[in-house]
Amino acid sequence: MIKNRHLRTVAFATVVQFVTLFGSGVTARAQTAAPSPAPGETPSGGSELQQVTVTGYLLPHVGDGPQPVTSYDQTYITKTGDQNIADVVQSLPAATGSVNPGFIPGFGFQPGGASIALKGLLPSDTLVLVDGLRMPAYPFFQFTPASGPFLFTDVNSIPLGAIDRVDILNDGGSATYGTDAVAGVVNFITKEGYNGADIYNYFGISQRDDYEVYHGEFTSGITQKLGQDSNISVLAVFDYYDQSPVEAIDRSMTALNYSRYSFKYPNAPIFPGLTGEFTTLASNPKTGVPAGTFFQPNPGFNGVNPTPADFNSGAPQQSFSIQGLQVYPREQRLGGLVKIDYQPTSWLKLYDSFLIDRTEESSTYGPNQGTYGGGFGQNKFLVVPADNPYNPFGVPLQVGPEAFNEFGVLKTDTVVTIFREVVGATIQLPHGWYIDSNFLYGEGDGTETMQNFFKFTGLQQALNGTLPGNEGEFFNPFADESVAGPNKVFYGNRQLIDSIFINYRSDIMQFHTVGGGTLWELPSGPITVAGGFEYRSEDYIANEDPYGKAGNLTAPQNPIGTLTNARRYIWSIFGEVDLPIVGGAWSWPGMRAIELTMSERQDYYSDFGSAAKPKFALLYKPFNDLTIRGTYSESFVAPSLTALFTAPAIAETTLVDPKNISAGQETVLNATTGNPHLKPETAYTYYAGAVWSPGSSDPEHSWWGWANGFSAYINWFQIDQHEQFGTLSAQEVVNLGASAPAGNFVTRSATTGQILEVTSAVANLGNGRSEGIEFGFTYNSKEYNWGKIDLQFDGAYLYWLTQQTIQGANPNGTPFFRVFNQTDTALQGESAPDLKFQASAFYSKTVFGIDTVKTGLTLHYIGSELDYTNSSNNTNPNATLNFPNYVHLIGSWTTLDWQISYRFGQPTEITPQTPKPGYDKEGKRIVGEKAIAPAAEGSRWGWRNLLANTTFTFGINNIFDTAAPFAVDAVLSNFDAGTGVNNIQRYFWVSVDKKF
Repeated sequence: MIKNRHLRTVAFATVVQFVTLFGSGVTARAQTAAPSPAPGETPSGGSELQQVTVTGYLLPHVGDGPQPVTSYDQTYITKTGDQNIADVVQSLPAATGSVNPGFIPGFGFQPGGASIALKGLLPSDTLVLVDGLRMPAYPFFQFTPASGPFLFTDVNSIPLGAIDRVDILNDGGSATYGTDAVAGVVNFITKEGYNGADIYNYFGISQRDDYEVYHGEFTSGITQKLGQDSNISVLAVFDYYDQSPVEAIDRSMTALNYSRYSFKYPNAPIFPGLTGEFTTLASNPKTGVPAGTFFQPNPGFNGVNPTPADFNSGAPQQSFSIQGLQVYPREQRLGGLVKIDYQPTSWLKLYDSFLIDRTEESSTYGPNQGTYGGGFGQNKFLVVPADNPYNPFGVPLQVGPEAFNEFGVLKTDTVVTIFREVVGATIQLPHGWYIDSNFLYGEGDGTETMQNFFKFTGLQQALNGTLPGNEGEFFNPFADESVAGPNKVFYGNRQLIDSIFINYRSDIMQFHTVGGGTLWELPSGPITVAGGFEYRSEDYIANEDPYGKAGNLTAPQNPIGTLTNARRYIWSIFGEVDLPIVGGAWSWPGMRAIELTMSERQDYYSDFGSAAKPKFALLYKPFNDLTIRGTYSESFVAPSLTALFTAPAIAETTLVDPKNISAGQETVLNATTGNPHLKPETAYTYYAGAVWSPGSSDPEHSWWGWANGFSAYINWFQIDQHEQFGTLSAQEVVNLGASAPAGNFVTRSATTGQILEVTSAVANLGNGRSEGIEFGFTYNSKEYNWGKIDLQFDGAYLYWLTQQTIQGANPNGTPFFRVFNQTDTALQGESAPDLKFQASAFYSKTVFGIDTVKTGLTLHYIGSELDYTNSSNNTNPNATLNFPNYVHLIGSWTTLDWQISYRFGQPTEITPQTPKPGYDKEGKRIVGEKAIAPAAEGSRWGWRNLLANTTFTFGINNIFDTAAPFAVDAVLSNFDAGTGVNNIQRYFWVSVDKKF
C-alpha cells in the first residue's frame, strides 16, 4: 500500500524519548505498549523503543511536516510482484531515464547495474540513500552522449529482502544531503527490530520458456530485553536472485531485420559490415584506380580467387546480425544485511549495519566486431599488403569496419561486489537533546572479462602472413562472413584473438555527526534546531589489461592511455530550524497549522571549491484534513571523478563527413574524455503540493467520515538547471571544425583524409528546465462482511522539458546556443514520455475466521514519445534525421498484471481459564471446578499448524502478451527500456512465503 508521508497524522502517546540518526535520516523512538507480535514482525512493549526513520529532516518530525515525502511500504512492493529493487522503483510514474540490464544488453557501459532517475532528469540528478546514508558508487560508470560519463548508485545492490519501505523526497534535497539531490532523494529504509523468521521462495518463467527467475529470501531476527532500560536487537537477511537470458532470436521484434519489420522503416544496421570496407592507399597504373578509392566485397562473395569484379565502390554497407544478441543477459545476485542495535542504558545506543551484494552478469553481444580499421593507439590502421594473395588490386588497402563472425560471438562476464559498513552511537542528552555520530566505509569493485577480441598487432601480422604459429599463412578479410568462413587455420591462435578485462573500483569513507533538540516550547509547538558536520572522501581507480591500455585492439571498448586514479575530499557543515508558527493552542478554523522549516548546507570540495545550498519548506493546514506545501530549494551536482579525469572512452558512432558527403553515413570512433576544469551543475527547484484526506482526523464526528480511507494528492514542480554537463556529438564536433570548444577535435588519415576518430570532452554546455505534475489517490476500505478493497492510482505528467546547449559558433567566433524542446521525446539516456501512470485494484476477504484470500489487478501505462532523432518540435530544424521525411512515434505501452494469494492464519492460542471462587447465577458455590478452555477461533488440525502464517501466491504479468513499442533508434533493444518498458511479454510466477 502506498502511503504519503504528508498524508499521515502520527499520534504519539508520549514525548519522543530517544533519537537515533542514520546520517541525515533521523530515527525517532517512542515508548509504546503492544501485544505480542506475529511471527516476522517487530515487537514492541516494555522499555523497547520503536523506530521511525524520517527522510528529509535532521530532526525527527512527529506528524505532518513541510517536507514532501512519499513512502512505499512492503504491502506496495508485494502488490507489484517484482523481485528486484530496479523493477519496483522504475515502474513508478515519476521514474524515467533509468538504466537496467535490458537497457543496452551485453555491452553497455554499466554491465549488471541499474539506476533510478526521477522527473525526466539523469540518474546523477537523483540521490540514492540507504537508511539516510550514501552507498559507494557503482564501479562501472554510466555514459550518455548528452552528458558524458558519470557515476551512479546501483539500486539492485540493495537486497530486496532487506527493504522495509522506500521513501522518496519529491523536491531538492541538497540543503540536507549535499550533491546529486536535484530531482529528489530515494531513501531505502531497511528492516529493524525484527522478531522471528521469514522464508520466501519465488519462481517465474515467460510464456516463451525464457527469463526464468528464482528468488529466495531468508530473514531472521531477535530482540531481547536485557534489563529495565537495556536491550539488544539482531537482524540477518540473506537474498539470492538468479535470472536466465532472453535471446533476440526468441522475440519477434528483435528477430527480424529492421527492413523487414515494416516497409515504412528503412534498414538500420549497427554492426560492421560482414563483407568489410577497404580503401586503396596508392594508385595502380595498370588499372587506373587512384589512391583513396573505396571498395567493398559484393554480398555473397566467398573470398576465393577474388577479382576487382567481386567488389563494388558504392556507399558502405553495414550489417544487422542477431547472432548471439541477447535482449536480457544472465544475472545472478547474492547479498545480505546484518544489523545490530545495542542499547546498554536509556541514554546510549550503539549500532552496526553491514550490507553486501555480489552480482555476476554473463552475456553475449552479437557478432564478433572484428575491426574498426584504426584510429586509436597512435592513429594506426590495419593494412592488407599488396602481396597478400587474396588482394586483387595490387596496392595496399586500408581496412575499414568489418565483422568476423567465424571467430564466434563477443562474450562478457562481469562480477561486481559492493559492500557498506556503518558503525555509530547516539547519546541522549538532558532536556530532549541528542548527539549522534557514525562512521561509514563502502566499496564497489567490478571486473568485466570480454572474450573474442582481435589484437591489432596479431591481425596485422596475419594479414602479412607473419603471425607466430601461422607463418606463411595469410588472413583473408574479403569473404562474406554470412556464407563463408575462410580463416579456420587461425582458430585458437591467442596471438590473434584473446580475452581482455577491465577492473574498476570506487570507495567512500565518511564521518558524520549531528545533534539537536528543542530550543523553545511555544503554544503552537516546539521550536527545534539541529546541526552537524561531515567529512567524506571518494576514490575511483581504473585498471585494464595491457592490450586495452595500449590500444592494441582492433575494436577497443575501454579507455586508452593513462587510466583514472582519482580521489576527492569533502568537508560539510549543515543546519536546520523548524518553526511552528500556527498550531496546537494557537490554531483557528481556516488556520489549523503553519510550519516553516529552514535548512542549509555548505560543502567544501578539494577539486572545484565550495557549494552553499539553502531550502525553505512551508506547510499550511486550513483544516486538519487538507495539507498544502510549498518549497524552494537550491541543489547542485558535483562533477563525478569520471567526468573530471576519465581517460578517452572509445565507442563507435556514425556520421556524415561534410568534406565527403557523397560517402553517406560513415562508422568512426568517438573518444569521450574527462575535463578537470568542470564546474558543478546548479539547480533551483520550485515545488507546490496538496493532500486531501477527508475525515481522517475525526472519522467518528466528521461529515466526511464516510470517506475515511480515501486520500488524494497533486504536486507541481519546476526544476531549472544551469551549467549542465554534456558532450558534443561526433557529428557536431565535425561540423564545428576549428570552432569546436577546446578539447574537441577530429583526427583524419594523413593519406586518405578519412575521419579516423572524433574526440569529445565533457563540458558545462548549457541550461535545462523540467516541469510537470504528479497526482494520484488511494482508498482503503474497512473490513466488511463481503471483504475489503484497496485502490491506488499514481500518475506523472511531464509537460515541459527543454535544454539550451551549444550548437556551433556565431560569425564572431562566440558559441551559438539553441534551446531544444525535448518534451515527450526519447532522449539518449534521458527517456521522457510525457505521461506515465500506474493503477491497482485489490480485493481481500477473511475466510474460515483466520485465513485471507486476496486478488488484484495492476495496470501500467507509459505514453507514446518521439524517437531519439527528430525535429517535430521545430527547435532543431537543421537536425540530420536517421530516416528522412518522417518522424517516428514510439507507441504507448499498456499492460495488465494479475495475482491471487491465500494466506493461512495462525490458530489462536487459547489459555485455559479457571473460574474465580464465588457463586454461579443460580446461587451455588463454585468450588474445585475444572479450568475452562473456550473454543479456539480457527482449526487446530496438524496441517493447519504446519501452514500457519504461510502465503501462496500465483501471478501473471502482462496478461495480454503486449509487446514493447518499437523504437527505430534504440537499435540494440528495439524498445525504450529507460521508461520502464520491457520485452519479456506474458510471464507466469508463483511464490511461497512462510513466517515463523
